Amino acid sequence: MGKVSVITLRVPSELKREMSRVKVNWSEYIRNAIKVKLEEHRMMAASAKIEEIMNRAKVVPTEELVSWIREFRER
Repeated sequence: MGKVSVITLRVPSELKREMSRVKVNWSEYIRNAIKVKLEEHRMMAASAKIEEIMNRAKVVPTEELVSWIREFRER
């Protein structure tokens, strides 16, 4: 895992009691939940960036696209 940092999580006492009754590695579970959330955030940020680029891009007429394809094929 490499270098690690410690974070503290506070939960209500009742929740802690319920957690202790379940055989789960809570540290691993929370680490994975954080990874999932971060990946979600990265995907949303990338999607927003793509959307921004698409909004700035101009519409290319079909004829121009066809000419580009033909040029590429001739090379």
